[in-house]
Amino acid sequence: MRQKDRGGFAWRCGAASAVALCLLMTGCVSTNVSVDHALNALRAGDNAHALTWAEDLKTSIYSKRLGDIEAGRVRMLSGDFLGSSTNFSHAIEGVIEKTENGPVVKVGDVGANVMAGTITDDRTRAYNIAAYEYIQALTYQMLDDLFLGKPDAAAVEARRAVFAQDAIAEKYGKAMQEGKKPTGMQATALGSVNAKMQGMEPVIQLSRSSYENGLTWYLCGLMFEQDQDLANASLACRKAWELTPGNPYVQRDFLRLLRTQDAEAFKGLMAQTGTDPQTLVRSQTEIIVIVEEGFVPQRQSVKVPIPVPGVNTLTSIDFPVYQAPAYVPMALEIREQDHTYGLSALAVSLQSLAYRDLKEKMPGIVVRNVTRVATRVAAQAVANQGGDAVKYGVMAFNVISTIINKADTRAWYTLPMVSHLYRGAIAPGEHMLELRNQSNGLVTTFPVKVVAGETRLIWVADIGGNARIATASLNGKGAPATFQVCGSLLFGCPQMIAPAAGETTAGAPAANETAQLGYERKQQ
Repeated sequence: MRQKDRGGFAWRCGAASAVALCLLMTGCVSTNVSVDHALNALRAGDNAHALTWAEDLKTSIYSKRLGDIEAGRVRMLSGDFLGSSTNFSHAIEGVIEKTENGPVVKVGDVGANVMAGTITDDRTRAYNIAAYEYIQALTYQMLDDLFLGKPDAAAVEARRAVFAQDAIAEKYGKAMQEGKKPTGMQATALGSVNAKMQGMEPVIQLSRSSYENGLTWYLCGLMFEQDQDLANASLACRKAWELTPGNPYVQRDFLRLLRTQDAEAFKGLMAQTGTDPQTLVRSQTEIIVIVEEGFVPQRQSVKVPIPVPGVNTLTSIDFPVYQAPAYVPMALEIREQDHTYGLSALAVSLQSLAYRDLKEKMPGIVVRNVTRVATRVAAQAVANQGGDAVKYGVMAFNVISTIINKADTRAWYTLPMVSHLYRGAIAPGEHMLELRNQSNGLVTTFPVKVVAGETRLIWVADIGGNARIATASLNGKGAPATFQVCGSLLFGCPQMIAPAAGETTAGAPAANETAQLGYERKQQ
């Protein structure tokens, strides 16, 4: 009897020691420390550090696909559009499965159909690119092709983006309809998690679905129009208008293209919107400005107490949630000296798409986590019928699992919060354009050259600390693509030191040998 007591005591001590060790191991670990370092490196102009982080993700068994899109984004922000295109291509091809019946899009799981894939936690599941992330990767691939001087390749990506959004809409609709509603402990857990997610609702309401990207549809419309495919251009711009009805530039292009396809519908919408027909006349020479702000918020791991049936107790399970409030975009004015061209308008909220994506996936996340808890409870019940060694061994394993298991907070974190859009006429020649944040008076300037008859695309990624600016001709006229690093219009991050002229912050060759750095920043 004494021998048995000593054995039980030894197992209890071993279990306690294991728990203490895990507490020490988990007490100083923050889920997203490496992400914070990478984002801060980009804000400081240290692209090399951020790229190392992204490349490390590509070597992970579980996060390879995430590494592809993060590396593509970092290289794009560095002005390495060829490297960016290569990374995005790997990610895109990994999502599209070729079958006998044609290509099939495979994106992240939705609903409650996905059972537990591991006995640990979701961090040890292979990362599946979310639908909104896949659509954004296609969008960036389009831009990369334009900056590389390959408009035909950009047009191919536009058609792939249309196919993808249509295919995902069908897949998501079917998955949500067929999804099993959680019951019992799972339903209780889902209710508790939904209560924790209530703060996300104002952000979620800014989008219609997680996979519909208004800016992507608009860019597809631009590419189709350049390809003289006015029918599909009109359809794409209609989609963009439905998703961003408050954007005047999207509305004008939609109405202008609709007039070529359906005169009666055009008349009705002109009367409904009160649009002046003169505003639908395109200028021969113009600029299209896309402005991105900041980085999307990171998911946080939050403990939620869940009742365990049959044992009259609670257990805490970690779930991912977003806690940042709805982002308020800056009011951006496009100017040149004393002349104001116009104000940009919101084109898409990536923050909303990310929040909605997580909400759509939460039933599956709950099912997997509750299944793991139920498995541990069942194992403990069986172990309790055995000897002390088995009993305390399983108890130690369950306690350790509860401590070290965390929520899967992985997502594409170098994405912007929001994207703006502006389109308007400009005189041919060389310009020193100004972007002015009306909220804080900060101004950044950059040079751009536009030739007669050209539509010049200007992409601005203001990540805080600095802004990356690339330009390219949308219709094949004008100068080659350019890349510049300028001052940020956002508060909250120290301004980086401007790198040497003619180079990107990563030291890679600029998109144009004559690229200049417009690092002027002033307060008005």
